[in-house]
Amino acid sequence: MKVTLIVLVFLGASFIAPVLWSEVLFSPSLELAFFDVGQGDAIFFETPQGHQVLIDGGPDAKVLLRLGEVMPFWDKTIDLVVLTHPDADHVAGLVNVLLSYEVKNVLWTGKRKDTKVFKAFEKALKKEGTQEILAKAGQRIVFEGSEAVLEILYPEQGIDIQKEKSNETSIIARLVYGEHEVLLLGDTTKKIEKRVVKAESELVADILKIAHHGSKTSTARELLGAVGPSTAIISVGKDNRFGHPHPEVLANLAEYGIKVRRTDQEGTILFYFPLPKFHSGGDN
Repeated sequence: MKVTLIVLVFLGASFIAPVLWSEVLFSPSLELAFFDVGQGDAIFFETPQGHQVLIDGGPDAKVLLRLGEVMPFWDKTIDLVVLTHPDADHVAGLVNVLLSYEVKNVLWTGKRKDTKVFKAFEKALKKEGTQEILAKAGQRIVFEGSEAVLEILYPEQGIDIQKEKSNETSIIARLVYGEHEVLLLGDTTKKIEKRVVKAESELVADILKIAHHGSKTSTARELLGAVGPSTAIISVGKDNRFGHPHPEVLANLAEYGIKVRRTDQEGTILFYFPLPKFHSGGDN
C-alpha cells in the first residue's frame, strides 16, 4: 500500500485532507486524458505516484467506460473529483462515478442548481460520505511525493456563487508538472477569462482546454495572448446541435498559431509527461 496525501494551501493557510490510501503501480510519467464523453467535459490525470484525479464527468455514464480504459479493473478508488460547475454535461456522469468508485474528496464551488441531475449528485455525495472542499482562487493542491500541483485560479474571494450564472462560476485550474502547464477552463465566459487575465500575473500554459466546448461566448483573445499555448483541446460532441466549436473560435486559434485537437475527431486525447529533470527522488 502507498500512502498519498493531498495538501491544500489557501491564501497562506494550510488545509490538510485525510490521508489517502491507494494501491498503485508506479508509472514513470504523469498521464493526462481528455475523455471522449460526447458533448461534455471529463478530464483525468494520474501522477507517477498513483494520485488519481477526475475533473468533471460528462453528460452520462460513458465516463465509467473511459475510466476503465485508463484505470485497472481492480482499482475502485479516486483520490479527488473536481466539479467545475453544476451543468448536466459536467455533473451527470459524476453521479455514476460516486456510486461506482470510492471517491475520497470532492472539490467544487458550492454552486447549486435546481435540477434532477444535480440533486442526484448531492444525494450521492451525502450517501457516500465524501469529503467536500469548496474551491477558491489561491488554493494549491499538492500531491505528496510528486511535483504535480493543481492551482485554483477562479472563483475568486467575495463572489456570491449562488447569484452568479452557472457558467460564470466555473472553476478555472492550472495543472503544473515540471515544465508542463495545462490550463483548464470549465465552461467559463469571456468576461471571467478577462478578469482572470487581469488578476493573474502568470497564466502561461502549453496546453489550453478551451472553455464551453468552443462556444463563441468563451476563448477571449486576451486569454490566448496571456496563455500562449501550443495546443488547444476542445471537448465536444460530434455533430452537436449547438454548432460547437464556433468558427470564430477556430479562426482565433488559427491566427495565434495554436494546434487544435478535438475529442469529436480523435476520441480520447492522451498526453504523457515524463518525470521532471529536478525530480527529488523516492520512486525510481
